[in-house]
Parts: sequence; structure tokens; C-alpha cells
Amino acid sequence: MSTPEMHTLAGAFALDAVNDVERAEFARHLEQCDSCTQEVAELRATAARLGAAMAEEPPPGFKDRVMTAMHATRQLPPRTRPGAPERHRRSVRAPRWAVVVSAAAAVVGLAAGGVFGGIALTQQQELQAAQSRLDQAKQQFAPVAALLAAPDAKTAHGEAPTGGGVTVVLSRSLNRVMVMDAGLPSQPGGKVYEAWLITGAAAPRPAGVIAAADRGGLVVADGVAGADKVAVSVEPPGGSATGTPTEVLMSMPVPA
Repeated sequence: MSTPEMHTLAGAFALDAVNDVERAEFARHLEQCDSCTQEVAELRATAARLGAAMAEEPPPGFKDRVMTAMHATRQLPPRTRPGAPERHRRSVRAPRWAVVVSAAAAVVGLAAGGVFGGIALTQQQELQAAQSRLDQAKQQFAPVAALLAAPDAKTAHGEAPTGGGVTVVLSRSLNRVMVMDAGLPSQPGGKVYEAWLITGAAAPRPAGVIAAADRGGLVVADGVAGADKVAVSVEPPGGSATGTPTEVLMSMPVPA
């Protein structure tokens, strides 16, 4: 495998979505490539922060109900075709893109949503509530999963003068960017943080209000072609009403 092709495995390696051979080859590649080493570390840190931002404590007695259900529920036998010899049964490997996206979704969507669908089988209301939350998590984090799985995903971190900062993940191929709260202090009076994309001397373009911590603390926006900077401003509740930043807190170059 050539070096240019090896660079594209950074996202998959960070999410453990490579096979054993690729893992070994890429590990050797990391010994000689500082940029990929940094990329893998930043992607792993971003995924970990996403999961931590959405982590939830299970309700009281949840573990006891799970253990009770495990002991009382009979396991289904494996499905086999009648008369099919054991040696003829083969598994079908999913295509690479499906493995990568599934791994990313598991990191930033399903795990972050704190939902374990089969656990609530004995409690219909809990199952319905879990399914609803699972659907919401899938919808909310699908763009994030695709972004983290993009072969050209790049990350950068910027510090704010007031403390904390933001982590930016950008993919030119997807034309998408994510701006994630990384410890920005809460604002009084319901004020919010809003992200902006800046291209040269042109007026900043709004990328959206950064969601509250209990909703992931991030914003995802498409249409990043040409943008060379990301800015964060402090705005009244709901974001800028004029389409221009009210109080610019910080700006930083987009990941190269």
C-alpha cells in the first residue's frame, strides 16, 4: 500500500475500523508520520469528548432488572439451513465504508445516547422510551459519524481568552464542519455561543448556535468550501438576529 493511500486510514484506525493486517501496517506508518499520529490522537480525543458529553447515569435498579432478565430469558439457537454442511457456512464481510461509518456511529451516536435497546425487553414503557431516544441519537449524530469517518477529516483546537475553547473537525470532501464546545464557560442571561465561517475579507457566514452540553455541545454545518477561519461569538438567546456576530470571542484557522 502506498503512503498516500495509507494517510486515508487515519479516521478508520482512530475508530478501530480496520482489520488486523491494516492495523499492523498503519501502526508502522505512524512511526514515520507525525501528521497521521497527531490526526489519530485528535480524532480519538474528539470522539471521547462527544461520548462524555452525552453520557447518562442509568436509572436506579437498572442493573438488577438487566441481570434478572438475562437469567430468565432463553437464548435463541443459531439459525442454520436444513442440511447445510458446517464447512459451507461463510460470513459475508461488510464493505469498508459501512464498517467505518458503523464504528463512528457507535462512538458518537449510539454509545453517546446511553441507550441499550434490548435491556428493557421486560419493561414495555422503558423499551419505547429507549427506542425513541435511540432514534433521536441516530438522527442527531449521523452527520457527526459521517464526518469523523471521512478519510480527509482534519481536526484543530483553539483556546478562548475567557477559558476553554472549541475543537473543529472539517472534511473538504463532505463540505462539512463541526465546531464542538471544549470547556467554554456558561454565559449569563441565557446567552449562547454561535459559530461562524470566514472566507478572506468577506462577511462571516453563520454556521449555527453551538448546542448546550446536554445535547452534545456542538454544531455541524455544511458549505465550508473556501472558508479559511472559524469564529465563535457570544449572542443573545437563539443566536444572532442580524446575521452578523454581536461579540466575537475567538477565531482560528480551519484545519489544513
